[in-house]
Parts: sequence; structure tokens; C-alpha cells
Amino acid sequence: MMKKIISILVISLLISPAGTSWAESDEQTALDAIQKQYESVKTFTAEFVQKSHVKTMNQTVEARGTVEIKKPGKMKWVYNAPDPQVLISNQKILWLYVPDEKQVTKVPVESIYSSNTPALFLAGKGKLSDSFNVVQVIHEDDVITVVLVPNKEDNSLDRLVLFADKKSYQIVGSTVYDKLGNKTDIKFSNIEVNQSIADSTFVFEVPQDVELLDYSANR
Repeated sequence: MMKKIISILVISLLISPAGTSWAESDEQTALDAIQKQYESVKTFTAEFVQKSHVKTMNQTVEARGTVEIKKPGKMKWVYNAPDPQVLISNQKILWLYVPDEKQVTKVPVESIYSSNTPALFLAGKGKLSDSFNVVQVIHEDDVITVVLVPNKEDNSLDRLVLFADKKSYQIVGSTVYDKLGNKTDIKFSNIEVNQSIADSTFVFEVPQDVELLDYSANR
């Protein structure tokens, strides 16, 4: 279950800053524009399609849903298909609710985030340039692709690829590669930024007759 939560957080990097001191001039211009757009985004809502490829099983699983994010550190992911799930973070606590299993997992946010995981940046507490090196920036017709690698040894993450709209510089998707050869893609559609989102969106109440796995009690 913990691994599943970490996986969801890692692939859900969508409004994260990007920058590096050694990119070439045109690349730096694009990265600066992505950084500026990131800083202007206070809330983010979208529909998403997530495709996770597991190398050992040679299998790809597709999931769809909606996401709402409010800086700093508040987010709600609703997976509608094929396996319904709800993931909510309110800065301090992260909840994962799986209705089909009648189970809720509760963990402290700090046990998920670390200084070199993309999840940290969803909380609005870091910069990619502090933890990653940009190795390539690719300009295509409508999309800018930014390839990043951790600048410190990471036991799981191999590289992170961000996709930004070439006109608005808004992050529209990402791909995460781990060191086991697994890959997770996520693409966003119907994106809206800086719309009002009530704080109550990020409050979770445990349903009745549901098992609670509480890993925050001793924190």
C-alpha cells in the first residue's frame, strides 16, 4: 500500500518548477518561462489519464480520473476507472481510500516526501533545480519536453520527463522512469488554473464500516 501511494505521488508531478544553470540560451528561455508559469499557478484542476507499465509483468494498466490541487500541499486525486480510489493530502496527512477494499490508509506527509522526490514539489516547498539536473530540452510543434535526472543518488527514480504546452508553458503531463525499468505516463486535459477551490475539498472523513490503517498515530 505504501509503495502504491508513493507511485501515485511521483507520477503526479504537474505544476512543478523547472530550471538549471547550464542549459543553453534557448533552452534556458523555455525553462524560465515554465518556472514563471509554475509560480503563477495557485490552483490546478484537470482530468487525467495515467498509464503504468510494469516491466516484470510486461503489462500496462490504464487509469482515469480527476485532480484538484491547491498550493501549498493540498491535493485530491479521484481515480474513477478501472479501480476507484481517492487520494487526499491536506499538507500534514495523506489519505488513500480504496472503496472496493473498504480500506483507508492514513500516513503523515513527511513520510512520503523526501528532498529528492517529485512529490515534494506538489507541496510547493522546493525547486527542481535543487534536486535535479536538466539533461535535455526538446522543442516540438506544440510541446516542450524537459528531461531531468536526480542530482543525488536515488534508490527508485531514474529520470523524470515533463511536458509543457509550447504557448502557455503550462505542464500538461509527465513520465516517470524508475530503476526497475517501470514507466508511468500521465496526461492532463481540460486544465483550469487559479480557479477558487474550497479548503473543504481536502478534508477527508473516514466512512463507516471501513478499515483504517493509521500510520500517523505515533507521529
